[in-house]
Amino acid sequence: MRKAAVILAVFVFFGVFGFAMAGATTVGVDLSHGESDKGLAVLTDKNGNVLAEGMIKTITDVNWVYIGDPSLADQLGIQSAGEKITADALKDVDFLIIGQPSQPFSNDEIKALEDWWNQGGKILWIAGDSDYGSGDKIDYVDSILDALGVHLRLDQCSVEDATSNAGAGYRVVGLVNPEANTPEKDMLTKDLANGGKVLFHGPGVVAYVDDDGNWKAIPGGGGIENVYVIVTSSGDGQIVENTDPVAQAYTAGSTGQFPLMAVEVFPDKKNVLIVSGETPYGGYEPMWSPEYHGVKLDGPQFVTNFIHWAISVQQNLGKEEGGGSTCGPAVLVGLALIPLALYRRKR
Repeated sequence: MRKAAVILAVFVFFGVFGFAMAGATTVGVDLSHGESDKGLAVLTDKNGNVLAEGMIKTITDVNWVYIGDPSLADQLGIQSAGEKITADALKDVDFLIIGQPSQPFSNDEIKALEDWWNQGGKILWIAGDSDYGSGDKIDYVDSILDALGVHLRLDQCSVEDATSNAGAGYRVVGLVNPEANTPEKDMLTKDLANGGKVLFHGPGVVAYVDDDGNWKAIPGGGGIENVYVIVTSSGDGQIVENTDPVAQAYTAGSTGQFPLMAVEVFPDKKNVLIVSGETPYGGYEPMWSPEYHGVKLDGPQFVTNFIHWAISVQQNLGKEEGGGSTCGPAVLVGLALIPLALYRRKR
């Protein structure tokens, strides 16, 4: 009986607690709106030469799924959660990445995303493009952000950089430059061998829409409550208008440090929103790139850091409000059983 009590206590403790520790975040990637899968399984150049292992093979401590054509499963090495965005496709997804969609979202898809977001405990990374060619890709991104009741948007313009670039002003080399009060800031800059340089090829710029619907520029150094600027241009960034409509928060010709990637946190829902003017996968050349036109970049390391950071930040939201231990009741029961069992054994 004494041995059985000890075994039971150890089983409860390590079984329940171990399960809680081992439960991995499920990251879903949207491929159902014309997004490319470049950089997911592998990143190659135009001649098929491998530049880097992809996100899926590099970031292995999460569960990956995708939304899109089921026939891609063997190529990617992960399962499809569904052919399009639906409540069923999203039901097991904790962290969704929509990487530069080139097709519009239906009303049903937007409603499914809204319902998923409102469940709480979610992370959404939505990445767009600049207004080069057309502003449609920005509209597709903002159609989702409008529906979610959040503040971040992409504005209808682009950023060029005369100083931090890969041989041309539109090939912006974004700078990992988290503002001073960013939570767990050191996670973002860990092991960046090239000074935090990340490719933002022809990027859009992140803006803020207040509760009254007014569009506002976000200072490169941040300063807005619950919003954290993560990647910026250099101080020689410039706002460029390529096509109509005109931008609502920024003015063509303005120069300075502009936000290329920002995060908004929602402690009440325990949600994290990421908006970026470049995509981590797909696109013309994704953020994952380790080098571009001879410029060494921190793409794979930064994106890996960032995904881990976003998960950590989301899991820690609201802990200060709740206070105390984060162990569930079953874990606490296991902890209590061990000393009791050992005491009985001594007797």
